[in-house]
Amino acid sequence: MRRLGALLVASALLFAAVTRAQEGEPEPTKPPPPTETKAPQAPPDYILTAKVVTYDSERDLYEATGDVKIVTTDGRTMTSDWALFNGTTRTGVASGNVVLVDAQNTVHAQFVAVDLRSTVTVAMNGTMDSPEPGFQVKGDVIERTGLDTYEIERGNFTSCRCPPENARKPWEIDAKDASVEVGGYATAHEAWFKVLGVRTLYVPWILYPVKTQKQTGFLIPVFSQTNRNGSEIFLPFYWALADNVNVTLTPEWVSRRGFMTSTTTEYVFGLEGKGRGGAAFLPNDRNVDNNSDTELFSSNRWAYWLRHQQPLMPGLQFGTDITQVSDNNLPFDFPYMLGTDIQHQRMLESSAWLTGAQDGLYANALLSANNDLQSPNDLDRDKFFLQRLPEIRAGTLQRWIFGLPVLGSFATRFTNFVQSATHRTALGEAPVNGQFFDFGEDARPDIGEPTATGVLGAHIDSNLDNFGNPEAKTHTEGDGIFEEGEPLADDGQRLDFYPKLTLPAQLGPIEALAEGGVRETLYLPNLENFASRTLYTFRADARAPFGRRFALGTLPLNHVIEPRIAFAAVFAPDQANKPLFIPEPTRIEPRLIDGDIRLVTEDPSDRVPDARLIQMQISNRLYGPGRDENEATRLYGDLTVGSGYDWVRNAFTRVFLAADLNPTQDISLLFDGGWDPDARHLQDLRVNVGYRFPTGDSIRLGYRFNRNPNPIFEGFLSRGDEFDASRSASSGKVDQINLSGYFAATKQLEFFADGFKSLETGTDGGRLGAVVSSECKCWDLLMQLEKVSRTNDTRFSFQFRLTGLGENTRQNAFDRRREQDRAIN
Repeated sequence: MRRLGALLVASALLFAAVTRAQEGEPEPTKPPPPTETKAPQAPPDYILTAKVVTYDSERDLYEATGDVKIVTTDGRTMTSDWALFNGTTRTGVASGNVVLVDAQNTVHAQFVAVDLRSTVTVAMNGTMDSPEPGFQVKGDVIERTGLDTYEIERGNFTSCRCPPENARKPWEIDAKDASVEVGGYATAHEAWFKVLGVRTLYVPWILYPVKTQKQTGFLIPVFSQTNRNGSEIFLPFYWALADNVNVTLTPEWVSRRGFMTSTTTEYVFGLEGKGRGGAAFLPNDRNVDNNSDTELFSSNRWAYWLRHQQPLMPGLQFGTDITQVSDNNLPFDFPYMLGTDIQHQRMLESSAWLTGAQDGLYANALLSANNDLQSPNDLDRDKFFLQRLPEIRAGTLQRWIFGLPVLGSFATRFTNFVQSATHRTALGEAPVNGQFFDFGEDARPDIGEPTATGVLGAHIDSNLDNFGNPEAKTHTEGDGIFEEGEPLADDGQRLDFYPKLTLPAQLGPIEALAEGGVRETLYLPNLENFASRTLYTFRADARAPFGRRFALGTLPLNHVIEPRIAFAAVFAPDQANKPLFIPEPTRIEPRLIDGDIRLVTEDPSDRVPDARLIQMQISNRLYGPGRDENEATRLYGDLTVGSGYDWVRNAFTRVFLAADLNPTQDISLLFDGGWDPDARHLQDLRVNVGYRFPTGDSIRLGYRFNRNPNPIFEGFLSRGDEFDASRSASSGKVDQINLSGYFAATKQLEFFADGFKSLETGTDGGRLGAVVSSECKCWDLLMQLEKVSRTNDTRFSFQFRLTGLGENTRQNAFDRRREQDRAIN
């Protein structure tokens, strides 16, 4: 019927052109041009050219043959082999290789009826190409009914752009009839979805986006299979709520747990403000209900998050980073909800902040609350964490004082520490000096420790951590010393003042400075009495950089050598009886102090030890021309060796070598290793080598070793099992190999891998996957197998994407990981 209607429309256009001229409409005065190759003088809104043009002055009809071209003043063009055109009505027909081009679309056909005064066009056996939305249509009849609207009979649709020699499209849609609005949607009836020319799915009606801007609709489903959850199926729905707001609603079916719904919102606020937030809810988790004796939390599981940044004015910014979860296992049961990085965090922080800086003055206010993720829920220490509600900092950068050759600076910090379990006893045990509960790193006294079978109240050293027990693994409970993981007992306020004076000097080629400070700390605890503490700090630094310029072939290079000696000292009183709000870490990584000796004098804890440390280092830096004209110079390599002496311990510090080499954009080498001169063994080592091949493939190989890492209680296990892993481990060393790579086998097939293997414990983990794409990038098939060692979970993900049918945040995150796989620097 539409083909017949199109023919009738074309006939009507011609009939109108003829009859209007015969009924005496004004006729333009033009001499007929029977032999010229250009039409007689036409009105200024179009130009007609052809090899041969004949003119009927009575009807104002032009018949053009051979290389016909009509160009309108608004930029539309039509070319064909033959055309019949009325100069008065601006209507006509054309046949033979007809091409209609305007700002939005291009139409190819064998026969066309056109009205230049409107947008109405009828094309027979035509194709329409709308490059901006990336949309192509074929149809027996293509009728243009408006500026961006079309009616199609027996049509074919795709956003897949393949070379002409590809006879079969990777995917397309056939439809009996359709209505298309470019920049909007296409609705089709009796449609078939085809893959490589083969019909695979029939739908009686389909709505298809035909726009470059965001649009509401369902996205491609995602499938995953895991040991922990069973099958997972996601069906994301994208809602274009507003120009500045995107919402993605994702119903998810988890075979072992039930139905979960999550929503994610991305938005822009004002000119510079932006944010991303969301929430998820899983009611009546079947796996929790079925294992209520080990999964000691509610089966109604949830999470919500919000990250917002808002510049208020130059130098002043407000922000929030809030994440809350119903239980400690949720980030591990659903790793892609909040991001896999959360699995490696000891605490989950939620905070809001206001920062400002101007003319060397700065201030910030912070509200911060932490959630313990290290323990099973029945060992959770959240109620003993000291939340900072609020913390306010202010100070000045270094400034010259009254014209003297001395720089002064000042920093102050006020913190209100709040905890939800402030009391003098816990499970019948009193705190040590009102400061902390001496329960060991598991945060539980014997009466609260479960046995291997999960029984409570056995009154034995079930986890073998008591001080004085020769069979104990850690000897931390009852030793009278605060250990990481033990609960704190008090809260209150702390006010810290820290003024410093710095004397810089230039002694010939030597750059030097001396800096002294006095730190005064006032404590206002809620359980104990007022207290104060005074620390004295001193730091000195001297360096003498020198170098030379030379050329390696035609490559100009600049080599800089910088010997340096630095000294830091802290003179501290006995602080054992002072309030304890910020514990001292069990051990600071020596390589951190080697990198910045100021960590010794800037220690924020309430148990700052005496320190007198000297460092001697020599660094070599090699500079050369940048990779492009926008990069003036580039650091090709940095190599530093050094050591030091600790007068408090009467021992030499680690002898270290640190290197960061990037001789080309395709080669990367990182090295950081330390040797213990007293024990005469390797203390720690980190090595990472990366290479990108000329084909674009890349590989990275790493090794990590640490003889004495900080002890961290990370059970993530059920009651009675939390210490099994630590007792079975042969030692506390880290001895690990890392390997990652990216390999493009063909233009359509990519492989990637990223994993580790512990040489000490035998544990391993990582991911392995492939990306299959069509030759003309019309679809992607993403497959990934991932193993998480900490939760002993294996996850297989399967994602399929069609170009032009939308993407979701999981796929975008996957693509960002692929880009990281390719990079080696």
